[in-house]
Amino acid sequence: TQFISAELMEDQLLLLLESLERKIVSQQLNLVRTQITLGSFQGEAGAIFHVDAGVLFSHEEEQRLTMELVELSGVQLQEDGLAVPRDQPFEAVAALFVALYALSLLSG
Repeated sequence: TQFISAELMEDQLLLLLESLERKIVSQQLNLVRTQITLGSFQGEAGAIFHVDAGVLFSHEEEQRLTMELVELSGVQLQEDGLAVPRDQPFEAVAALFVALYALSLLSG
């Protein structure tokens, strides 16, 4: 059976480690959950939706780190809040969600 075929890339794992050190995993989890909840991945590739990353992160460096992490999952997250999925990123975003969820649980 094929549930989630996507795996996280080494770059993503390093960014997740930095996120864990900065204690922003829960905010990142909320952001990725919003992407999945919006259902944009059920529609056609390239559907644009809006997320407000600026509200979730108090420091510019945290926001940059998160944008980079999400972009490695196939979603271009722009500073104005627009998110543009590329090439059906559902599997990659789902893998990121699972990793963030697990880290969030483990970090308490």
